[in-house]
Amino acid sequence: MIPKKYLIGIFLISLATLAFEVALVRLFSIIQFYHFAFMVLSIAMFGMAAAGTVLSVRKWEGEREEQFFRIAALGFPIAVVVGFFLANMLSFDPYKAIVEPPHLLRLLLYYLLFGIPFFLFGVILTLAFRRFQKDAGKLYCSNLLGSAIGSLLALPLIAVFQEKVILPLGILGLFAAACFLRKWKILFALGMLFLALFFVPFQLNLSEYKELHKALQVPNSKHLLEKWNSFSKVDVVQSSFTRYAPGLSSRFQGNLPEQIGITIDGGGMNAITERRDLEFLEFLPNTVAFILHKEPKVLVLNAGAGLDVLNALEHKGTVTASESNPIVIELLQNQYKDFSGNIYEEADVILGEGRNIIKQEKQYDAIILSLAGNVLSSAAGLSSLAENYLLTTEAFQDYYHALSENGILVITRWLDYPPREVLRLFSLALTLPEAEKKAVLFRSWTTVTLLLSKQPLDEKQLQRIKNFTDSNRFDLIYFPGNFTPNIYGKFPEPYYYDAIQGILQNGTAFYQDYLFDVTPVTDDRPFYFNFFKWSKVKKLFSIIGTKWQPFQDSGFLMLFLLIQAVLLAIIFILLPLKVFRKEQVRKSSLLYFFCIGLSYLFLEIVLIQKFTLFLGQSVYAFSLVLFAMLLFSGIGAYYAERWQLKNVMLILFSLILAYHFSLSPVLETFSPLLLLQKMFFGALLISPLAFFMGMPFPAGIRRIQNPYISWAWAINGSASVLGSILAVTIAMHIGYSVVFLFGGVLYILGWALIKKGNGSTG
Repeated sequence: MIPKKYLIGIFLISLATLAFEVALVRLFSIIQFYHFAFMVLSIAMFGMAAAGTVLSVRKWEGEREEQFFRIAALGFPIAVVVGFFLANMLSFDPYKAIVEPPHLLRLLLYYLLFGIPFFLFGVILTLAFRRFQKDAGKLYCSNLLGSAIGSLLALPLIAVFQEKVILPLGILGLFAAACFLRKWKILFALGMLFLALFFVPFQLNLSEYKELHKALQVPNSKHLLEKWNSFSKVDVVQSSFTRYAPGLSSRFQGNLPEQIGITIDGGGMNAITERRDLEFLEFLPNTVAFILHKEPKVLVLNAGAGLDVLNALEHKGTVTASESNPIVIELLQNQYKDFSGNIYEEADVILGEGRNIIKQEKQYDAIILSLAGNVLSSAAGLSSLAENYLLTTEAFQDYYHALSENGILVITRWLDYPPREVLRLFSLALTLPEAEKKAVLFRSWTTVTLLLSKQPLDEKQLQRIKNFTDSNRFDLIYFPGNFTPNIYGKFPEPYYYDAIQGILQNGTAFYQDYLFDVTPVTDDRPFYFNFFKWSKVKKLFSIIGTKWQPFQDSGFLMLFLLIQAVLLAIIFILLPLKVFRKEQVRKSSLLYFFCIGLSYLFLEIVLIQKFTLFLGQSVYAFSLVLFAMLLFSGIGAYYAERWQLKNVMLILFSLILAYHFSLSPVLETFSPLLLLQKMFFGALLISPLAFFMGMPFPAGIRRIQNPYISWAWAINGSASVLGSILAVTIAMHIGYSVVFLFGGVLYILGWALIKKGNGSTG
């Protein structure tokens, strides 16, 4: 019979571990970049699988096993705190790593420092399962319930303790250790040390490539303000580095008004602009929105620090603005109210993401997707590499329906070369009816702007647009009339015009032959910034050569991650075979744990994606899905003994099919609910599936022989981490719906494997 103190200890250490995982991604997203944080953590989490492998290879028993357990319990809180502080002292340069391979050793140190806490957690849980195999359901329930609370608790802890959030997590680890051992003096001393560290000055070691770091290096720069919430760190800086006027025409010869820079997680700088000397507004690409309408009704999506809101107000527009970060809104409504000219009081400002605002059955003369919205904050969603639901086929349809009879959509993006984003933006426009008659595409030296009208543009409107582009020396790329491309910002060849003509004239053939994937993306495959093509890997690598930066390109990064994950999974899964090679091992039963590990992560990641669109904020989706799945899976694990595994797997497969066909329409129906109502409804919606997803693991643990529990844990852990990477890779190229169906197939395959093994190994 498992003692209650063990269940409490497992609950606490699971809570601390999950919260540590969330905090690591958030903090490392600030220090480096989100993609890099995802890479480091995904590999570090193999530490849990490594624990199972080590315990399979080294067969400690009796006092040796108990001693190892105590060392892991005491070492976990130390590794959490010390590991992060040491990692923060390291400065990893992804560019230097390409030209100086020894620099990669720092990356290995990251893996080691972040992997040790997960390894120790894996040791504790694996030994607990070995010791109390018959109580696997209760043990797994305690593990999942702790993880559920940890996923929910991490976000307010980040908001309160900021960069020192690791310290309360270390203290939680000490409380967990107290349940497993009676080293009161040591635990008390460590607790006092962790508390003392709260009063020691500490700063995150930001990458030198972050815009906040660059701005503060300029002489006479000042760091004015820093504010945190659960999903972002907002910094306000006064620096001559700040010059935010995307696409400003070369015709403008004056000075910009004073601007105060704002960064999110140290990057994506935009600026609060002083409301005076605003002549420069007439030279911005988005001003095209105001030459076709007098006193328009305007919607600005992802308004940021408000440059497009200011522009619309100065052109006598009635403005509604959406912004997803409450700190940014607060800054413009309070501290910088006078400086900004009170723009966030004159405009109707709504806290939320653009897609939810669009669905409110209102119509606008102009919808502007602000370039300030280029900053994509992500709390800790392990499903997300640059997902963007504002730039998908379905989003364009929503914009189209929200336009008034003669309304226009204006989207400005950064110009890239070779042409990629320009082509995808135009491809999205072409998904709407008669787009060739309604669209205009033009560029400055740094930006490209798409104008898309609800109705075909007439001669008078076209002439106004052409006068605007000519007067500002903006080059037309596409225009439903006669024009000459590549006049002002002249390239050796009209690359952008030629590529657009290739799409219009050759369509599918152009998409197939082009070096990058520039086809329209959908809500099911919302990776707007992913242009990677598997079929063009060899050619792309030969063209890019030594300039290739895999740590900064999401397509190459996922390939790099996938290769690493597969290699590590092979090591952790196959290494124990050397130990068991003389024994009869029914591998089919153990492969069952691989299937259910993959499936759980597949379904979890797809649900996070679905609820991101429903809730309008990735941090809410991540918190809700992780909490609900872990909570109800924990309850399911507790009752797992009362269900036959065959029935559980059939119910799971049936539920997965039902969710696949009905989840999106159901969420769409309930999208008008308030946020708290959505959260409650979402938890109820997830609960049936999560309840049964909690049963297969403890059911499998009870079926295998004790010596193989460690190996089963290693296999399940390896599959879970591989699953997070594999799911995103599949979704980027095929779609989330396919990932979801794969999850159902894997549960059936797992049941077939353990049935083949006749419920035993050996």
